[in-house]
Order: sequence, then C-alpha cells, then structure tokens
Amino acid sequence: MNESGIEDFSIPQVAARAGVSNSSLYRRWPNKAALVAFAGGRNSQATIPFPDCGSLRKDLAQALSEVLDTFSDPSMRAIIAMAFSASDAPELKRALESFWEQRVEKQREMFKRAIDRGEIAATVDTSEIIERAVGPLYFRHFVARRPITKKFIRDVVDAALQTASSS
Repeated sequence: MNESGIEDFSIPQVAARAGVSNSSLYRRWPNKAALVAFAGGRNSQATIPFPDCGSLRKDLAQALSEVLDTFSDPSMRAIIAMAFSASDAPELKRALESFWEQRVEKQREMFKRAIDRGEIAATVDTSEIIERAVGPLYFRHFVARRPITKKFIRDVVDAALQTASSS
C-alpha cells in the first residue's frame, strides 16, 4: 500500500508479495477495507504513542502533532479515506470500529496519568476530549486544506480541555 497507494492496493497483490494464497488472506480479512484497517491499526499502534510530557495539556499537544505527522503516511491516509467514505458496508464499519477501539485503548493511559495528577476528574468523558481535539485537525487538513500551526494546535487543546473543566 505504501508503494502503490490505496487505489491500486489489492489482496491478491499482498498475497503474491507474502508468498501465500489469496484464500489465506481472505480467511482473515474478507475484503480490502478490513485488511487496510488492520494494517492501519498496526501502523497506528507503532506510530502514534500517547506521550507523557508531564501534563495533559502538553500530552495532547504532542499527540496532535504526531497525528498530524501521520497524515503523510500512505497507510494512515487509507484508513482516513475509509473513515470518510460514504460506505455502509458492515465489514468496513467493523474494521473502523476495531481501529478506533485500538486508539481508545492506547489513549487510556494518558488520561489515567492526568486523573492521577488531579488534572481531570475520573468521571470526565475522555472520548469527548479526544473528539474535540482530533476533529478540528482532520477538518482543517482534509476539508479546509489550511495549514495546521503550533498555535492552532494549542488553541484546539485549550478548547478540548474546556470539555473536561465544564463536565
């Protein structure tokens, strides 16, 4: 996928490169969307750590900077393209749910540290913070096609953390 892009990516191509039969891959991943989601999820685990910078504000700003860096990664762009697609295919929904579940699991430790430091209450809906932090990045980059500056990231983090203080 990194070599050919999402449009030319195929399960038979992966099978040939891996030296296995197509059916071996189709048993585990029923279609291209499921395989892309798996690959993106694995890549995401390796490329977007949730940092420990000493405060939730700094952790979120660093995490958003790292998310921005992934926008240039072909496998992550494929996941993003699937997420923005209008498809209601059940296998695509399951693949995306799995991808986001992995992301939520990874972010849990960052929020646990913030709770332990007394920065947020244990009752705060941390998914709201992430959605309010990450959403503007995706919109600005993929929809508005405007640059994302450090100031923009700081402003987004401040707005997202308002969610925690108003809960």
